[in-house]
Amino acid sequence: MHGYEGKLLIAHPGLSKNDFFYRSVIFIYSDSSDGTLGLVLNKQTNTTVKEICYDKGILWPDGINKTYQGGPVSKQSLIMVHTSDHWQSSNTMRLGKYAVTSDELMFHKMANGDQPAYWRMTLGIAAWQPGQLQLELKGKFPYKTENSWLTAEPTDATMFAYDGEDQWIKATELSSQQMINTFF
Repeated sequence: MHGYEGKLLIAHPGLSKNDFFYRSVIFIYSDSSDGTLGLVLNKQTNTTVKEICYDKGILWPDGINKTYQGGPVSKQSLIMVHTSDHWQSSNTMRLGKYAVTSDELMFHKMANGDQPAYWRMTLGIAAWQPGQLQLELKGKFPYKTENSWLTAEPTDATMFAYDGEDQWIKATELSSQQMINTFF
């Protein structure tokens, strides 16, 4: 894993309400010399997993399974972030305690009850050019401090138990606690 893979990026409290990433919690799944890729975890869409499966001819069991707006790039990309227990599909990338999967087989497996312990389905990705995230994290020109990010080591609760602004608040608290813990 590289620098930020497997970590959370949490939008700075000073970020403008007009910014796409306002109060976002992002799981970084790729961070290399080619750039950085992540998934916004806390912005629900109006699309359900059942609707996606219906379009693919897969019978999904009843229940509310929300999807989340993973980011403003490749909005049709379906990527699931999940616990890295013994579950996997044909295209699963493990990142320590968590993993990402993006293949149609995952829908078939999950519709038949074979699911990871915790998961969240996203549409789209968040992407940064090589070096861009590092500049944003430091608030270096052309980026501003209020556009920088907080970071945290994710927990199952922070990743999967909340959404919306509640998830952002919990992630902000986690980041603060982890920062304090480095000093004591």
